Parts: sequence; C-alpha cells; structure tokens
Amino acid sequence: MDSTMERAGNFLPRVDENTASSNAVDRRVVTLTAPASAAAEQYRTLYYRLERMREQRPMKVVALTSAMPGEGKTVTSVNLALAAARANPERRILLVDADLRRGQVAPTLGMRNKQGLAELLAGECDVRDVVRRFNSTRLAVIPAGATPEESTQVLASARMKQFLKAVREGFDEVYVDLPPTLPFADAAILGHQMDGVLMVIRANVTPSKVVNQAVEQLAGAALVGCVLNGAEVNATPYLKNYVKK
Repeated sequence: MDSTMERAGNFLPRVDENTASSNAVDRRVVTLTAPASAAAEQYRTLYYRLERMREQRPMKVVALTSAMPGEGKTVTSVNLALAAARANPERRILLVDADLRRGQVAPTLGMRNKQGLAELLAGECDVRDVVRRFNSTRLAVIPAGATPEESTQVLASARMKQFLKAVREGFDEVYVDLPPTLPFADAAILGHQMDGVLMVIRANVTPSKVVNQAVEQLAGAALVGCVLNGAEVNATPYLKNYVKK
C-alpha cells in the first residue's frame, strides 16, 4: 500500500472524475455553489486559521467529527477540503470519508460511491481503484465504500494505521471525515492518530452538555477547535451589516 500511495498525488490528473452530475452536488457545498456567499467566506476563514496553526505545529492530517449525527460535519469537511484545494492548487489535497457506517462525502459531491476506504482496508482493491479526482480540481477524494460488518474493528486495524502513514507521505494536506463521537468508538480510536481534530457543533441544537461529553470521549486527541455550524447571519450584527453593503 505504501509505495502505491506515495505515487497517488502524481497520477491524480489521469484519474477518472466519476462525477454523477454537476447538478448532483449538494447546494450546501457553498465553496462551489455560492463562492461569493458569507458562508463560503467562513469556510475560507476556517482554512486560513488552520494555516496559521500549521506555522506553529505540524498538522498535515486534520479530522472532523461531531458529538451526534446531523450536525453538518460532512458538509464542513467537504467545504474545508475544497477551500484548501482552491487556496493552494499546487498542493496535493486529499479528502477521506472514514465514516464507514454512513459515508456521505460521495453523495454530497455528486460522486458515485462504488469502491472506497472499506474495500481498500479489506484488501479487496488497490488505492488506484478508490482515489477519485473531483471535477477539474486537484482535490483527491476517497469515499467510504460499502459498510463493513465491524466498522470499529476495521478502523482500529493495522491496515488503517498503514493507510494513514501512507497518505501522510503521499499528500500535503489530508482531511478526514470521522463518524460522530458519542454513538460510536470510531472517532475516539482514530482521533488519537490525527494531527488535529475539529468538533463541528450545530448552533442552537446541540446542548453544551453533549458537546462536553464528546470532548471528554476524545480525551488525548489533539482537539484544535470547534466549528459552529448553522449559525444565522442575523446572529452576527457586524457581518449582517457588512453583507448588506
């Protein structure tokens, strides 16, 4: 796996796009569907904050999780990875869907979710079979693939550790969409192997007690910040007035 992954960034221009339809991209992927919007600007701001953190510490592999399902972690992961790819077209950017229970990266991007991380970790295919290039961008995507019987066991395997080692060597930036933290052990297991973890929180929905529980479950992982998702522009007077102008 290592030698093949090391060459992954070099063959991206030749990878089939495998995109179902440009119209199939989720409208919440605002870095594509509404790049001039306030929401898209917030994702770019998030990316540059990570860049500033990288000046202080190595942070090649960044994971995103949430306390519970439905908080927008996948949409945030996709927007952040696309913001990274657009900001630095010379870098090799990879987005990995590690939510093997309910992978949503492929459908969010309008891509076909055939083989993916699950099949790669099971030894059923080669990395060349699962890495997709999104449209004409330099963004590489590895979808989740089919749901395995024992997702936690698969993510805790030696193959997963080998995979993470390989992508560190083959890509400049890697963004990993993890499962929600509280319902499953997956995020806690993988969180410790990441350089940084972002907690996505749905505004006015997720109780602070639940967020605290999720943070406690990730104890030991490099939690670098939280992303407040779904906040209304009206909640920020300055931004509201600025956008009106």
